[in-house]
Amino acid sequence: MQSTVIAELFKQIDALPIVDIHTHIDWKQPTARNIGDILSYHYYTELTHSAEAQPGESPEERFPFGDPEQLTRAIWNKLPLIGNTVQYDWLMTISREYLGLPASAWRASDGWQAVFRRSVEVMDRPEWSAQLLQQSHIRRVMLTNRYDEDLDGLDEALFSPCLRTESFLHGIHDPAEREQMAAFLGRPLQQVADVVAVIDKAAALFCDHGMAYAALSTPVNMRTFFVAEEEAQQLFDRIKEGAALDSEGRDTWNAYALARVCDACRRHAKPFHLMVGVNRDTYAHGVPSGMDLFDSLNSLSGFDYLFNAYPDVLFPTSVLADTTGLELTAAAWIRHNVFPSGHWWYSNQPTDIARELRRRLDVVPRNKLIGYYSDAYYLEFVLPKFRMYKFELAAALAERMERSRIHPNMETMTLDEVLELAQEMLITNPLRILGLPDLPHTSGG
Repeated sequence: MQSTVIAELFKQIDALPIVDIHTHIDWKQPTARNIGDILSYHYYTELTHSAEAQPGESPEERFPFGDPEQLTRAIWNKLPLIGNTVQYDWLMTISREYLGLPASAWRASDGWQAVFRRSVEVMDRPEWSAQLLQQSHIRRVMLTNRYDEDLDGLDEALFSPCLRTESFLHGIHDPAEREQMAAFLGRPLQQVADVVAVIDKAAALFCDHGMAYAALSTPVNMRTFFVAEEEAQQLFDRIKEGAALDSEGRDTWNAYALARVCDACRRHAKPFHLMVGVNRDTYAHGVPSGMDLFDSLNSLSGFDYLFNAYPDVLFPTSVLADTTGLELTAAAWIRHNVFPSGHWWYSNQPTDIARELRRRLDVVPRNKLIGYYSDAYYLEFVLPKFRMYKFELAAALAERMERSRIHPNMETMTLDEVLELAQEMLITNPLRILGLPDLPHTSGG
C-alpha cells in the first residue's frame, strides 16, 4: 500500500463536496437532536443486540426507543463489544467532528451522561443543520418518500425526493394501503387503471418538486415479464375481494405494477433505482430494521425483460451479495441502461467496497460509475460514511496509478487523471445520470 500517495489522494478526494444519492433522511428534521437519536440507528441496536442478547428478552425491553437518554444508557456499556466495527468508527467520527469529543470520552463506564449532555448542547439548536451542512460540504441529498407524502416546503436546492414504489407492488394486498391510495387519488380503486393513475399522479407531483428517481427494494430472485392488462385486472379483482394470491399470482402482479412504474419513468424521463435481493423479516428476534438478510442465490436475470423492454429508462442498480456484484458489473459492462450504484447495506463496509470498486473500475465505462451513497437516517452519518468510501477509493486509485507504471498492458495514469475520475464517480456521473443540475462548485470548500 502506497501510504503517501493514498494520503494525498484521500486529502483531495475528501475535499470534494458531497452528493448523496440515497438516504432515509427526514427532510423536516434532517439532523439528530442528541446522541440517543444517533444510537437509535439500527446498526447500533442490532450489533449490540447480536453481541449480548438475553434469551427471552425482547428488543423493546432491551432498548427504550422512545427515550433517547435512556437508550444511550442502555447501549453505552455494550459499545466496547463493537469497537472493532466500521459502525463504531462512524460513531467516533461523529463524536470528534461534531461534538468535539475524543474516543476516550466514550471509555468511562459512567461517561454516557456527559456525552449525552454535550450532544444536546450541539445538536439541539436551530442552527445545527445549517452548520453541519457547511462543515461537511454536503450539497445534494436524495430522499426516500412515499407516494402520498406532502412535499410542500421542501428545500429543493438541497433535497431531491425519490418515489418509493413498494406500495404499488407488495402494498396492494393491504386494504389500508389501498384506502390510502384511493384517498390520494380522490376516488375508489376499482380498475387497474386506477392503480396506474395513482402511480402517474405521484410521479407528476414528485417531478413538480425536483424528483430524482423512482426506487424499489426488491425481494430475492424477483422476475419481470409481460403481463396483459386483462390478467392484471383479474388479479386485482381477487385482491379487492380479500383473496390471498399464490406466489405465481403475486409475481404476476409485481411484474405488472413494476412495468407501470417504468412507464411513468419513461414518460417523465426519470431513472428507476433498483435495490436488489433482500429477504425481509428473516430474523424473528431482531430489533426494528435489524431483521432482514440476503440470499447469495440471487440473480439479476429476472430483470432481463425489464432492461430490454425499457431501453430508454436508466436503471441505477444496487445489490447485496458478492456473487450478484459480479453479475451487476457484467450487466453494466454490456447494457447501456444499467449503472452500478454505490454499495448497499451489508456490502457498505471497507472489504466489500474495495473489491467492488476494483471490479467496476476494471471493466465498466467511467461515465457509468455511481460511486457512493450513505443510506443515512440523519445527516450526521453522511460525512463518516463518505470518508470510509473515499479512503477505499483513494486506495484503489493509488493502486491503479502504481500498477499503471509497471504493468506491460496498462496506460499510465497521473494524479490529476485519477482525481478527475474520482470527481466523476462522486459528483459528475450521479448528477448527470439522475438528470439533476450541476453543483455551483465541484471542488472542495
